[in-house]
Amino acid sequence: MRPRWVFAFGLFLASCESHTVEQIEVTVPPGVTVPDGMVYIPAGEFIMGHADEPDTAGGRKAATGAYLIDRFEVSRKEYNQENPDPGYNEQAASFPAAHVTYAEAEAYCRKKGKRLPSEMEWEKAARGTDGRKWPWNLYFDHPNNGFSGFLPEPVDKRKEWVSPYGVYGMGYNVWEWTSDWYAYEGQPEGEKNRFRVIRGGLHQTHLTIRFTPTWERNYIEPAARFNFIGFRCAKDVE
Repeated sequence: MRPRWVFAFGLFLASCESHTVEQIEVTVPPGVTVPDGMVYIPAGEFIMGHADEPDTAGGRKAATGAYLIDRFEVSRKEYNQENPDPGYNEQAASFPAAHVTYAEAEAYCRKKGKRLPSEMEWEKAARGTDGRKWPWNLYFDHPNNGFSGFLPEPVDKRKEWVSPYGVYGMGYNVWEWTSDWYAYEGQPEGEKNRFRVIRGGLHQTHLTIRFTPTWERNYIEPAARFNFIGFRCAKDVE
């Protein structure tokens, strides 16, 4: 099985400036502190995967404990504060950190007292509990809202495309590292423990550009370093 190597930063959505994503009401338990820039995801079931996609969880119910996840992808400014780069450009400070390997992303999260999210946590944060295909639920063709799709955008730009938990950048900006190895039923031995799962980027085939559904899995070797791969962090609820 070959990796899906065609990536891009774009998709044509209709202008949806008037569209707002209905948010899931979340009650944070007493004694739980939600750090700035993170979102509390409560324990419980959600629908994971899709029945027509054999390498996913198949549209079954899955359950997570409560956890915290970054509202935004880690920005270049945030990453540079921990890993100073002489070539850092302040004008790109709000864009997602990219050219980061799995180990580098994991190390950054660990420095912050966090970790990379599992793909189950990533998917739940993206789609909520109603099994939706797109984080923002409604899909439109042919955008005219300034989204070119060929370059990533600032991590906090698209409020109209947030998930039902208020998480940005899921399904339309960079691909994001998760903590899981890519695995599926019947996987050849040579593929096992070779690729890490990445989630939420964009696909391009020739002139066709599209968002990825909430359940879509992609995979790449953990040493990969590309401008279309970034990350966000998660944290256990103590």
